[in-house]
Amino acid sequence: MIVIEDNNLEIRLRPLVISDASILMELNNNEEIAKCVVGNPRKVNMDEQLRWMTRIKQEKNTLRFIITYQNKSVGTLIISNIDKANKVGNINIKLLPQEQGKGLGTISLKLACQYAFEKIDLYCLTAHILSDNEASQKLFKKVGFSREGILRSRVIKDGIRKDLISYSLIKNELD
Repeated sequence: MIVIEDNNLEIRLRPLVISDASILMELNNNEEIAKCVVGNPRKVNMDEQLRWMTRIKQEKNTLRFIITYQNKSVGTLIISNIDKANKVGNINIKLLPQEQGKGLGTISLKLACQYAFEKIDLYCLTAHILSDNEASQKLFKKVGFSREGILRSRVIKDGIRKDLISYSLIKNELD
């Protein structure tokens, strides 16, 4: 089992387990979070959440983590589209609204980037963030990601086309 932790601050990234269904459902069904993510999550019930968790066990090239703070689940972090030949992957993070603004996202994202670069041997991580999600853009910049460009009119949210901002972090740029 992969566990990534910062013992000083009691922050851990650990693999998903079936008992995480509640926190995952809470993150998925939260309207505030739904406005900030690239996709269009639909609300799910516990049975649907459990079925999804069973399906993702078949995923390849994706690592999903639960973020815990002081032994409480507070979010999720995903490294996806892992391409070992080109040593690249995509990364995203979700934190419960009541846990945002405490520095947990910054530390969790740094831990995951260190893991991706040192243990998976990736060279570059990318992130695509909604153009109006200023908090996430600020978070990724704080960790060292560079803004690369705009993916124009890439997604539809609430019937409105939105741009995505593309960010990347190269292995030797991580603080």
